[in-house]
Amino acid sequence: MKPVRWNWFWIFLLFPILVFASCTSNLGSLEDWLGVLNVSDAPRVLTFTPTSDANNVDPKTNISIVFSHPMSIQSCVSGFSLEPAVRGSFETTDLTLKFSPKGELPSGGYIVRLTKQCEDKSGKDLDRVYTIPFRVGEKEIPEPPTVASILVLSGTEVECLAGGNAVDLLLDDTSPVCSGTPGPPAIQVRFSKPMNQAEIGLGLRMEPAVSYRLEWENPSQLRILPDSLFLPETRYHILIPKGVHSLDGGEFSETFRQGFLVGNVSDPEVIGFGLESQNCGLGIQELGSTTGARWDSGICFWSEGMPILSPHAYQFRGGDDTTGDSAIPSACADVNTDNFRIFFNQFMDTTSVIGATRLSKISPPSTNIRLSSWVWSHCQTVPPFGCQELTYLYAESEASCNGSLFGNITTGGDFNLSASALAPNFYPYYEFRLEQEAKSILGKRMKSAFVIQVEAK
Repeated sequence: MKPVRWNWFWIFLLFPILVFASCTSNLGSLEDWLGVLNVSDAPRVLTFTPTSDANNVDPKTNISIVFSHPMSIQSCVSGFSLEPAVRGSFETTDLTLKFSPKGELPSGGYIVRLTKQCEDKSGKDLDRVYTIPFRVGEKEIPEPPTVASILVLSGTEVECLAGGNAVDLLLDDTSPVCSGTPGPPAIQVRFSKPMNQAEIGLGLRMEPAVSYRLEWENPSQLRILPDSLFLPETRYHILIPKGVHSLDGGEFSETFRQGFLVGNVSDPEVIGFGLESQNCGLGIQELGSTTGARWDSGICFWSEGMPILSPHAYQFRGGDDTTGDSAIPSACADVNTDNFRIFFNQFMDTTSVIGATRLSKISPPSTNIRLSSWVWSHCQTVPPFGCQELTYLYAESEASCNGSLFGNITTGGDFNLSASALAPNFYPYYEFRLEQEAKSILGKRMKSAFVIQVEAK
């Protein structure tokens, strides 16, 4: 009975081995599995990655080897070679060796060799020299990104101040671009594919130099937001340098350059002058008189297109009523019959206008006049702001408010010119002057000073 049991044991043991010996599979050869089972004493390689004769291998591949026995792994590193030679680094365990190339492998054929110098921990050499050829496929080069559109705001001066019309510079680079809309006009740039935003931020520039910030609307689209208005009648260029990448690795094959011309902007001008008491102003009463007007007329002194008449034709009344005295607030409160009002064809830089304004008495005796306050109106609420209408409140030291001194905090201020109700004809004359240093929000100065003389009556 004992010999019978022994024979059945060998039958069951050898049957699966015979099956494995008669076929091949991805699980390895019979000898490989005998190595795993330690039936064979010599160490051997169980798997190579990439496999022998592999094609179109990824250029980023690593080369990995799995052994059947714990190895003296440094001997295997010494026995490893890759042809053509490539720099890289090793990662190892007792049973594995991985070689990672420093960079992507160029396309072409390669051979991995592992010699019998590689031995296990007991000193046994590798069962044979391994030679594993493989081929790296051609790297797919992404299409280079392109600029798909550049939208700018264009139009006449009036259209630009109303927001402008969107124009694609790639389709039309002849239309004049808005200097302001009324604030600094944004430029929208759209790319053909998602871009490396950091590289765009570093590489994109404008000439002449402009201070701006970038606002990404999505990975393929951004807005250039200038910090200031474009200079009129100036050609600008948008540049994106060669080598800037898209997210898929494509890159600009050459420097992109697109120009545009900012349109002309008219010079700022005074288009009306009168008094607050005349209800003179933009959108209310903008017309002047060809024959003259008084402080109680329902018409301005002057408006654009009319000749400027003699001082006697333009009569205002000093707000002082002679009832004031030292430290007494009488006659100090504002009376609008001597509040001059001026309005412009453009939004003006408020600081430059105030600084360029002069009011003086040209009839003797001389006097001391100062600007007590002012009120801007018809202003825009977006950068660079600016206003079109200004009302001046003047004080005169000869007025009775606070005696011979200007009114102060004790009197609640001083806002009137001297009393003129009893003044004779043709006296006194005052001159209002706005120097040409006054400029619009677009940076343009007046071509000439605005000067008009008026009579206090």
